[in-house]
Amino acid sequence: MMKNYKENKPTADVLMSSMRAMGYSFEAAIADIIDNSISVQAKRIDVKFPINPSDIYIAICDDGKGMTKEELFDAMKYGSALKRGKRSEDDLGRFGLGLKAASLSQCRRLTVASKKENAISAYIWDLDVVEEKQDWLIIECTDEEIKNIKFIDYLDQYDSGTVVLWEDFDIIREASGNEYAELLGYQNSTADYLSLIFHRFLNKQGSEKLTIKINNFTLVGFDPFLEYHPKTTVRKSFTVPVKDKEGIERQITVQPYILPFQKDLSAEDKKNSGGIENYRSKQGFFIYRNERLIVWGTWFGRHRDELTKYARIKVDIPNTLDEVWGIDIKKQNARIPSSVRQRLNRAVDDAMDVAVRKQTYRGRISKIDDNIDYIWDRNDDRGTITYHINRESKIFDLIRDKVDDETWNYIDMVLEEIENSVPYQQIYIDKSQNKVNEDIDDERKAEIADKARVLIAIALKTTGDNKEDIIDRLLLSEPFNKYPELKEILLGE
Repeated sequence: MMKNYKENKPTADVLMSSMRAMGYSFEAAIADIIDNSISVQAKRIDVKFPINPSDIYIAICDDGKGMTKEELFDAMKYGSALKRGKRSEDDLGRFGLGLKAASLSQCRRLTVASKKENAISAYIWDLDVVEEKQDWLIIECTDEEIKNIKFIDYLDQYDSGTVVLWEDFDIIREASGNEYAELLGYQNSTADYLSLIFHRFLNKQGSEKLTIKINNFTLVGFDPFLEYHPKTTVRKSFTVPVKDKEGIERQITVQPYILPFQKDLSAEDKKNSGGIENYRSKQGFFIYRNERLIVWGTWFGRHRDELTKYARIKVDIPNTLDEVWGIDIKKQNARIPSSVRQRLNRAVDDAMDVAVRKQTYRGRISKIDDNIDYIWDRNDDRGTITYHINRESKIFDLIRDKVDDETWNYIDMVLEEIENSVPYQQIYIDKSQNKVNEDIDDERKAEIADKARVLIAIALKTTGDNKEDIIDRLLLSEPFNKYPELKEILLGE
Protein backbone atom coordinates (compact mmCIF):
# COMPACT_ATOMS: atom_id res chain seq x y z
CA MET A 1 0.00 0.00 0.00
CA MET A 2 1.34 3.39 -1.00
CA LYS A 3 2.25 5.62 1.96
CA ASN A 4 1.28 9.29 1.89
CA TYR A 5 4.05 11.64 3.00
CA LYS A 6 3.38 15.21 4.01
CA GLU A 7 6.02 17.76 4.82
CA ASN A 8 5.80 19.13 8.36
CA LYS A 9 8.53 21.72 8.83
CA PRO A 10 9.17 23.24 12.26
CA THR A 11 8.03 26.81 12.80
CA ALA A 12 11.22 28.83 12.54
CA ASP A 13 10.71 31.49 15.19
CA VAL A 14 9.17 29.06 17.71
CA LEU A 15 11.92 26.45 17.35
CA MET A 16 14.77 28.97 17.44
CA SER A 17 13.32 30.69 20.50
CA SER A 18 12.76 27.40 22.34
CA MET A 19 16.30 26.23 21.62
CA ARG A 20 17.61 29.34 23.34
CA ALA A 21 16.44 27.81 26.62
CA MET A 22 18.61 24.69 26.38
CA GLY A 23 20.52 25.63 29.52
CA TYR A 24 23.86 26.90 28.22
CA SER A 25 25.81 28.89 30.74
CA PHE A 26 27.64 31.89 29.29
CA GLU A 27 31.00 30.19 29.78
CA ALA A 28 29.83 26.90 28.23
CA ALA A 29 28.48 28.77 25.20
CA ILE A 30 31.88 30.39 24.61
CA ALA A 31 33.56 26.99 25.01
CA ASP A 32 31.23 25.47 22.40
CA ILE A 33 32.35 28.04 19.82
CA ILE A 34 35.99 27.36 20.71
CA ASP A 35 35.35 23.64 20.11
CA ASN A 36 34.60 24.51 16.50
CA SER A 37 37.82 26.52 16.25
CA ILE A 38 39.90 23.64 17.59
CA SER A 39 38.17 21.19 15.25
CA VAL A 40 39.40 23.24 12.28
CA GLN A 41 42.95 23.23 13.68
CA ALA A 42 43.10 26.78 15.02
CA LYS A 43 46.23 27.56 17.02
CA ARG A 44 45.26 31.10 18.00
CA ILE A 45 41.85 32.05 19.40
CA ASP A 46 40.94 35.54 20.60
CA VAL A 47 37.85 36.15 22.70
CA LYS A 48 36.90 39.82 22.58
CA PHE A 49 34.91 41.41 25.40
CA PRO A 50 33.58 44.99 25.10
CA ILE A 51 35.76 47.84 26.33
CA ASN A 52 33.18 50.60 25.87
CA PRO A 53 29.67 50.67 27.40
CA SER A 54 28.30 52.12 24.17
CA ASP A 55 29.58 49.25 22.01
CA ILE A 56 28.37 45.86 23.27
CA TYR A 57 29.50 42.59 21.68
CA ILE A 58 31.34 39.31 22.18
CA ALA A 59 33.62 38.06 19.40
CA ILE A 60 35.47 34.77 19.07
CA CYS A 61 38.14 34.95 16.36
CA ASP A 62 40.43 32.16 15.19
CA ASP A 63 43.12 31.32 12.63
CA GLY A 64 41.66 27.94 11.70
CA LYS A 65 40.97 26.51 8.25
CA GLY A 66 38.02 28.79 7.63
CA MET A 67 35.05 28.07 5.36
CA THR A 68 34.05 28.77 1.80
CA LYS A 69 30.75 30.53 1.19
CA GLU A 70 28.99 27.19 0.64
CA GLU A 71 30.56 25.60 3.72
CA LEU A 72 29.63 28.58 5.89
CA PHE A 73 26.04 28.55 4.64
CA ASP A 74 25.79 24.88 5.62
CA ALA A 75 27.44 25.53 9.01
CA MET A 76 24.81 28.17 9.75
CA LYS A 77 22.04 25.64 9.11
CA TYR A 78 20.33 24.01 12.10
CA GLY A 79 21.62 20.46 11.78
CA SER A 80 24.57 20.99 9.44
CA ALA A 81 24.75 18.44 6.61
CA LEU A 82 28.45 18.08 7.35
CA LYS A 83 27.50 16.19 10.53
CA ARG A 84 25.55 13.61 8.53
CA GLY A 85 28.65 11.77 7.37
CA LYS A 86 31.42 10.18 9.39
CA ARG A 87 33.12 12.68 11.66
CA SER A 88 36.87 12.91 11.97
CA GLU A 89 38.29 11.47 15.17
CA ASP A 90 39.44 14.90 16.38
CA ASP A 91 36.06 16.58 15.82
CA LEU A 92 34.85 18.25 19.02
CA GLY A 93 31.38 18.90 17.58
CA ARG A 94 28.33 16.77 18.23
CA PHE A 95 25.05 17.44 16.39
CA GLY A 96 25.75 20.34 14.05
CA LEU A 97 23.81 22.65 16.37
CA GLY A 98 26.43 24.08 18.71
CA LEU A 99 27.38 27.22 16.79
CA LYS A 100 23.76 28.38 16.52
CA ALA A 101 22.33 27.01 19.77
CA ALA A 102 25.24 28.22 21.93
CA SER A 103 25.41 31.65 20.34
CA LEU A 104 21.69 32.41 20.27
CA SER A 105 21.29 31.21 23.84
CA GLN A 106 23.17 34.39 24.75
CA CYS A 107 22.24 36.90 22.03
CA ARG A 108 19.67 37.68 19.34
CA ARG A 109 22.06 38.45 16.49
CA LEU A 110 24.77 36.03 15.38
CA THR A 111 27.22 37.00 12.63
CA VAL A 112 29.80 34.57 11.28
CA ALA A 113 32.45 35.69 8.80
CA SER A 114 34.98 33.24 7.44
CA LYS A 115 38.00 33.40 5.18
CA LYS A 116 39.18 30.60 2.92
CA GLU A 117 40.86 30.48 -0.48
CA ASN A 118 41.43 34.26 -0.34
CA ALA A 119 37.70 34.98 -0.10
CA ILE A 120 35.65 36.19 2.86
CA SER A 121 31.96 35.39 3.21
CA ALA A 122 29.51 36.14 6.01
CA TYR A 123 25.98 35.28 7.12
CA ILE A 124 23.80 36.58 9.94
CA TRP A 125 21.04 34.95 11.98
CA ASP A 126 18.90 37.78 13.34
CA LEU A 127 16.01 36.66 15.54
CA ASP A 128 14.16 39.92 14.81
CA VAL A 129 14.12 38.98 11.12
CA VAL A 130 13.08 35.37 11.79
CA GLU A 131 10.23 36.50 14.07
CA GLU A 132 9.06 39.12 11.59
CA LYS A 133 9.17 36.83 8.54
CA GLN A 134 8.35 33.65 10.50
CA ASP A 135 10.65 31.69 8.25
CA TRP A 136 14.20 30.32 8.15
CA LEU A 137 15.63 33.43 6.53
CA ILE A 138 19.31 34.16 7.03
CA ILE A 139 21.03 37.38 5.98
CA GLU A 140 23.69 36.97 3.31
CA CYS A 141 26.24 39.79 3.68
CA THR A 142 27.40 41.78 0.67
CA ASP A 143 31.07 42.69 0.22
CA GLU A 144 30.33 46.15 1.55
CA GLU A 145 28.52 44.78 4.61
CA ILE A 146 31.40 42.38 5.29
CA LYS A 147 33.82 45.32 5.50
CA ASN A 148 31.75 46.77 8.38
CA ILE A 149 31.65 43.62 10.52
CA LYS A 150 33.44 44.12 13.84
CA PHE A 151 36.91 42.54 13.94
CA ILE A 152 36.78 41.57 10.27
CA ASP A 153 40.32 42.97 10.01
CA TYR A 154 41.42 40.12 12.30
CA LEU A 155 41.32 37.90 9.21
CA ASP A 156 43.78 40.15 7.35
CA GLN A 157 46.71 38.66 9.27
CA TYR A 158 45.90 35.04 8.38
CA ASP A 159 45.43 33.01 5.20
CA SER A 160 42.25 31.58 6.72
CA GLY A 161 40.13 31.97 9.82
CA THR A 162 36.72 32.75 11.26
CA VAL A 163 35.08 35.52 13.30
CA VAL A 164 31.97 34.72 15.35
CA LEU A 165 30.22 37.85 16.56
CA TRP A 166 27.44 38.05 19.18
CA GLU A 167 25.26 41.17 19.49
CA ASP A 168 21.99 42.20 21.14
CA PHE A 169 22.10 40.46 24.53
CA ASP A 170 18.40 40.62 25.34
CA ILE A 171 18.45 37.99 28.11
CA ILE A 172 21.27 39.72 29.99
CA ARG A 173 19.67 43.12 29.38
CA GLU A 174 16.31 42.03 30.78
CA ALA A 175 17.88 40.27 33.76
CA SER A 176 20.38 42.92 34.85
CA GLY A 177 19.61 46.09 32.94
CA ASN A 178 23.32 46.62 32.31
CA GLU A 179 24.79 44.53 29.52
CA TYR A 180 28.25 46.06 29.75
CA ALA A 181 28.69 45.48 33.48
CA GLU A 182 27.31 41.96 33.23
CA LEU A 183 29.59 40.98 30.35
CA LEU A 184 32.52 42.56 32.14
CA GLY A 185 31.73 40.34 35.11
CA TYR A 186 31.88 37.27 32.90
CA GLN A 187 35.49 37.88 31.90
CA ASN A 188 37.12 36.27 34.92
CA SER A 189 34.72 33.33 35.14
CA THR A 190 35.13 32.69 31.41
CA ALA A 191 38.92 32.80 31.73
CA ASP A 192 38.85 30.26 34.58
CA TYR A 193 36.37 28.03 32.76
CA LEU A 194 38.35 27.97 29.52
CA SER A 195 41.63 27.48 31.42
CA LEU A 196 40.17 24.29 32.89
CA ILE A 197 38.12 22.94 29.96
CA PHE A 198 40.95 23.34 27.44
CA HIS A 199 43.92 22.97 29.81
CA ARG A 200 45.43 20.05 27.91
CA PHE A 201 45.49 22.10 24.68
CA LEU A 202 46.84 25.19 26.43
CA ASN A 203 49.60 23.23 28.19
CA LYS A 204 50.96 21.52 25.08
CA GLN A 205 54.38 22.46 23.79
CA GLY A 206 55.66 23.54 20.38
CA SER A 207 53.46 23.49 17.31
CA GLU A 208 50.72 21.58 19.16
CA LYS A 209 50.16 24.39 21.67
CA LEU A 210 46.89 26.33 21.58
CA THR A 211 46.84 30.02 22.51
CA ILE A 212 43.61 31.55 23.81
CA LYS A 213 43.46 35.23 24.68
CA ILE A 214 40.67 37.17 26.36
CA ASN A 215 41.22 40.72 25.13
CA ASN A 216 44.94 41.14 25.92
CA PHE A 217 45.16 38.42 28.59
CA THR A 218 46.71 35.09 27.54
CA LEU A 219 45.19 32.09 29.31
CA VAL A 220 47.35 29.57 31.13
CA GLY A 221 45.97 26.06 31.41
CA PHE A 222 45.13 24.68 34.84
CA ASP A 223 46.67 21.45 36.09
CA PRO A 224 43.81 19.70 37.94
CA PHE A 225 46.00 16.66 38.66
CA LEU A 226 49.07 18.61 39.84
CA GLU A 227 51.06 16.17 37.74
CA TYR A 228 54.40 17.87 38.43
CA HIS A 229 53.95 18.26 42.19
CA PRO A 230 56.49 16.06 44.00
CA LYS A 231 53.84 14.73 46.41
CA THR A 232 51.28 13.78 43.76
CA THR A 233 50.94 10.01 43.49
CA VAL A 234 50.55 8.97 39.85
CA ARG A 235 49.09 5.50 39.55
CA LYS A 236 49.51 3.16 36.62
CA SER A 237 47.22 3.91 33.68
CA PHE A 238 45.05 1.23 32.11
CA THR A 239 42.50 0.81 29.34
CA VAL A 240 38.91 -0.42 29.37
CA PRO A 241 37.49 -1.77 26.09
CA VAL A 242 34.00 -0.56 25.16
CA LYS A 243 31.97 -1.28 22.04
CA ASP A 244 30.49 1.67 20.18
CA LYS A 245 27.02 1.74 18.62
CA GLU A 246 28.40 -0.05 15.53
CA GLY A 247 29.81 -2.87 17.67
CA ILE A 248 33.41 -1.76 17.09
CA GLU A 249 35.65 -2.07 20.13
CA ARG A 250 37.07 1.24 21.34
CA GLN A 251 39.46 1.96 24.20
CA ILE A 252 38.84 4.17 27.23
CA THR A 253 42.11 5.22 28.87
CA VAL A 254 42.12 5.73 32.64
CA GLN A 255 44.83 7.43 34.72
CA PRO A 256 44.33 7.75 38.52
CA TYR A 257 46.06 10.44 40.57
CA ILE A 258 46.21 10.95 44.33
CA LEU A 259 46.69 14.64 45.05
CA PRO A 260 48.81 16.01 47.92
CA PHE A 261 47.40 17.04 51.28
CA GLN A 262 46.26 20.67 51.36
CA LYS A 263 49.06 21.52 53.79
CA ASP A 264 51.58 20.60 51.09
CA LEU A 265 50.15 23.06 48.54
CA SER A 266 51.57 26.46 47.75
CA ALA A 267 49.30 29.32 46.71
CA GLU A 268 50.34 28.65 43.11
CA ASP A 269 49.47 24.95 43.46
CA LYS A 270 46.00 25.83 44.73
CA LYS A 271 45.43 28.17 41.80
CA ASN A 272 46.77 25.70 39.21
CA SER A 273 44.60 22.87 40.49
CA GLY A 274 41.45 24.91 39.85
CA GLY A 275 41.09 26.82 43.09
CA ILE A 276 41.11 25.72 46.71
CA GLU A 277 37.31 25.95 46.89
CA ASN A 278 37.21 23.06 44.40
CA TYR A 279 40.15 21.08 45.77
CA ARG A 280 38.06 18.81 47.94
CA SER A 281 34.61 19.32 46.42
CA LYS A 282 35.65 18.45 42.86
CA GLN A 283 37.39 15.11 43.31
CA GLY A 284 36.35 12.15 41.22
CA PHE A 285 36.29 11.34 37.53
CA PHE A 286 37.46 13.93 35.01
CA ILE A 287 35.99 12.85 31.68
CA TYR A 288 37.76 14.06 28.53
CA ARG A 289 36.50 13.70 24.99
CA ASN A 290 39.36 14.20 22.54
CA GLU A 291 41.31 15.92 25.37
CA ARG A 292 38.48 18.43 25.94
CA LEU A 293 37.10 18.28 29.51
CA ILE A 294 33.39 17.40 29.52
CA VAL A 295 32.49 16.46 33.10
CA TRP A 296 34.56 16.68 36.24
CA GLY A 297 34.34 16.25 39.99
CA THR A 298 31.84 13.39 40.09
CA TRP A 299 32.02 9.75 41.14
CA PHE A 300 28.93 8.77 39.10
CA GLY A 301 27.44 7.14 42.20
CA ARG A 302 30.63 5.21 42.99
CA HIS A 303 31.23 4.26 46.63
CA ARG A 304 33.17 7.09 48.26
CA ASP A 305 35.64 6.50 51.07
CA GLU A 306 38.85 7.86 52.55
CA LEU A 307 40.88 6.68 49.57
CA THR A 308 38.87 8.87 47.22
CA LYS A 309 39.16 12.04 49.29
CA TYR A 310 42.12 13.35 47.29
CA ALA A 311 41.66 11.22 44.16
CA ARG A 312 41.11 12.51 40.65
CA ILE A 313 40.73 10.02 37.83
CA LYS A 314 41.49 11.14 34.27
CA VAL A 315 39.32 9.28 31.75
CA ASP A 316 39.85 9.72 28.01
CA ILE A 317 37.08 8.69 25.64
CA PRO A 318 36.99 9.03 21.83
CA ASN A 319 34.12 10.86 20.09
CA THR A 320 33.04 7.50 18.63
CA LEU A 321 31.57 6.71 22.07
CA ASP A 322 29.39 9.85 22.30
CA GLU A 323 26.14 7.87 22.14
CA VAL A 324 27.36 5.27 24.62
CA TRP A 325 28.40 7.95 27.10
CA GLY A 326 25.34 10.14 26.51
CA ILE A 327 27.31 13.30 25.68
CA ASP A 328 24.70 16.05 25.38
CA ILE A 329 24.53 18.90 22.86
CA LYS A 330 26.04 21.38 25.31
CA LYS A 331 28.88 18.96 26.11
CA GLN A 332 28.27 19.75 29.77
CA ASN A 333 26.96 16.33 30.80
CA ALA A 334 27.79 12.67 30.37
CA ARG A 335 26.72 9.46 32.02
CA ILE A 336 28.87 6.46 32.69
CA PRO A 337 27.43 3.41 30.89
CA SER A 338 26.25 0.63 33.19
CA SER A 339 28.27 -1.78 31.06
CA VAL A 340 31.41 0.15 31.94
CA ARG A 341 30.76 1.31 35.51
CA GLN A 342 31.65 -1.91 37.32
CA ARG A 343 34.78 -2.55 35.27
CA LEU A 344 35.92 1.03 35.67
CA ASN A 345 35.33 1.10 39.44
CA ARG A 346 37.03 -2.26 39.91
CA ALA A 347 40.02 -1.11 37.89
CA VAL A 348 40.22 2.13 39.89
CA ASP A 349 40.13 0.13 43.14
CA ASP A 350 42.99 -2.04 41.90
CA ALA A 351 45.00 1.05 40.97
CA MET A 352 44.55 2.55 44.44
CA ASP A 353 46.61 -0.08 46.20
CA VAL A 354 48.33 0.06 49.57
CA ALA A 355 50.69 2.80 48.35
CA VAL A 356 47.92 5.41 48.58
CA ARG A 357 46.70 4.41 52.02
CA LYS A 358 48.70 7.29 53.38
CA GLN A 359 45.43 9.17 52.94
CA THR A 360 43.59 7.03 55.51
CA TYR A 361 43.49 7.50 59.23
CA ARG A 362 46.65 6.33 60.94
CA GLY A 363 46.51 3.35 63.26
CA ARG A 364 43.84 0.68 63.36
CA ILE A 365 40.14 0.77 64.12
CA SER A 366 39.40 -0.89 67.44
CA LYS A 367 35.90 -2.21 68.16
CA ILE A 368 34.21 -3.72 71.17
CA ASP A 369 32.21 -6.00 68.86
CA ASP A 370 33.39 -6.59 65.29
CA ASN A 371 29.85 -7.49 64.24
CA ILE A 372 28.44 -4.07 65.07
CA ASP A 373 28.41 -1.24 62.54
CA TYR A 374 29.42 1.67 64.79
CA ILE A 375 28.70 5.32 63.99
CA TRP A 376 32.02 6.34 65.54
CA ASP A 377 35.33 4.64 64.73
CA ARG A 378 37.87 4.43 67.56
CA ASN A 379 41.35 4.67 66.02
CA ASP A 380 44.29 3.42 68.05
CA ASP A 381 47.68 4.67 66.84
CA ARG A 382 50.20 3.16 69.27
CA GLY A 383 48.18 4.15 72.28
CA THR A 384 46.98 7.52 70.95
CA ILE A 385 43.22 7.39 70.49
CA THR A 386 41.25 9.47 68.01
CA TYR A 387 37.60 9.23 67.01
CA HIS A 388 36.22 9.55 63.49
CA ILE A 389 32.70 9.33 62.16
CA ASN A 390 32.24 6.11 60.21
CA ARG A 391 31.14 7.24 56.75
CA GLU A 392 30.25 3.62 55.93
CA SER A 393 27.67 3.40 58.69
CA LYS A 394 24.26 2.48 57.35
CA ILE A 395 22.84 5.68 58.79
CA PHE A 396 24.58 7.51 55.93
CA ASP A 397 22.58 5.50 53.42
CA LEU A 398 19.76 7.93 54.22
CA ILE A 399 21.58 10.68 52.32
CA ARG A 400 24.44 9.18 50.33
CA ASP A 401 22.44 8.50 47.18
CA LYS A 402 20.20 11.55 47.61
CA VAL A 403 22.91 14.17 47.07
CA ASP A 404 25.36 14.80 44.26
CA ASP A 405 29.08 14.22 44.63
CA GLU A 406 29.96 17.86 45.21
CA THR A 407 27.38 18.20 48.00
CA TRP A 408 28.60 14.97 49.59
CA ASN A 409 32.16 16.29 49.60
CA TYR A 410 30.98 19.42 51.42
CA ILE A 411 29.14 17.23 53.92
CA ASP A 412 32.35 15.25 54.39
CA MET A 413 34.28 18.46 55.13
CA VAL A 414 31.71 19.44 57.77
CA LEU A 415 31.99 15.98 59.34
CA GLU A 416 35.76 16.39 59.49
CA GLU A 417 35.38 19.62 61.42
CA ILE A 418 32.97 17.92 63.82
CA GLU A 419 35.56 15.17 64.37
CA ASN A 420 38.30 17.72 64.97
CA SER A 421 36.17 19.70 67.41
CA VAL A 422 34.87 17.03 69.77
CA PRO A 423 34.96 18.61 73.29
CA TYR A 424 36.59 15.59 74.95
CA GLN A 425 37.52 17.40 78.16
CA GLN A 426 34.07 18.88 78.75
CA ILE A 427 32.38 15.58 77.97
CA TYR A 428 34.67 13.86 80.47
CA ILE A 429 33.86 16.44 83.17
CA ASP A 430 30.11 16.34 82.53
CA LYS A 431 30.08 12.56 82.46
CA SER A 432 32.06 12.25 85.71
CA GLN A 433 29.53 14.54 87.40
CA ASN A 434 26.58 12.54 86.01
CA LYS A 435 25.34 15.59 84.08
CA VAL A 436 25.02 13.83 80.71
CA ASN A 437 21.43 12.95 79.92
CA GLU A 438 21.41 9.46 78.44
CA ASP A 439 17.70 8.79 78.93
CA ILE A 440 15.85 7.53 75.87
CA ASP A 441 12.26 8.74 75.61
CA ASP A 442 9.42 7.59 73.39
CA GLU A 443 10.04 10.39 70.88
CA ARG A 444 13.62 9.17 70.34
CA LYS A 445 12.42 5.60 69.87
CA ALA A 446 9.88 6.78 67.29
CA GLU A 447 12.63 8.67 65.40
CA ILE A 448 14.84 5.57 65.31
CA ALA A 449 11.97 3.43 64.07
CA ASP A 450 11.21 5.89 61.24
CA LYS A 451 14.86 6.00 60.17
CA ALA A 452 14.90 2.21 60.12
CA ARG A 453 11.83 2.20 57.87
CA VAL A 454 13.52 4.55 55.41
CA LEU A 455 16.66 2.40 55.25
CA ILE A 456 14.61 -0.78 54.84
CA ALA A 457 12.68 0.79 51.96
CA ILE A 458 15.94 1.80 50.26
CA ALA A 459 17.39 -1.70 50.70
CA LEU A 460 14.24 -3.39 49.39
CA LYS A 461 14.50 -1.32 46.20
CA THR A 462 18.22 -1.71 45.63
CA THR A 463 19.23 -5.15 46.95
CA GLY A 464 16.35 -7.50 46.24
CA ASP A 465 16.88 -9.15 49.67
CA ASN A 466 13.94 -10.19 51.81
CA LYS A 467 12.75 -7.87 54.54
CA GLU A 468 13.79 -10.03 57.51
CA ASP A 469 17.40 -10.31 56.31
CA ILE A 470 17.54 -6.55 55.79
CA ILE A 471 16.19 -5.91 59.31
CA ASP A 472 18.67 -8.38 60.84
CA ARG A 473 21.58 -6.59 59.19
CA LEU A 474 20.22 -3.19 60.17
CA LEU A 475 19.98 -4.23 63.82
CA LEU A 476 23.75 -4.79 63.80
CA SER A 477 24.24 -1.06 63.22
CA GLU A 478 24.18 1.86 65.60
CA PRO A 479 21.81 3.22 66.78
CA PHE A 480 19.41 0.42 65.78
CA ASN A 481 21.30 -2.31 67.67
CA LYS A 482 20.14 -0.73 70.92
CA TYR A 483 16.52 -1.45 70.07
CA PRO A 484 16.16 -5.20 69.40
CA GLU A 485 12.39 -4.91 69.95
CA LEU A 486 12.23 -3.05 66.61
CA LYS A 487 12.48 -6.31 64.68
CA GLU A 488 9.04 -7.54 65.65
CA ILE A 489 7.50 -4.10 65.04
CA LEU A 490 9.06 -3.66 61.61
CA LEU A 491 8.37 -7.20 60.46
CA GLY A 492 4.73 -6.82 61.37
CA GLU A 493 4.24 -3.75 59.18
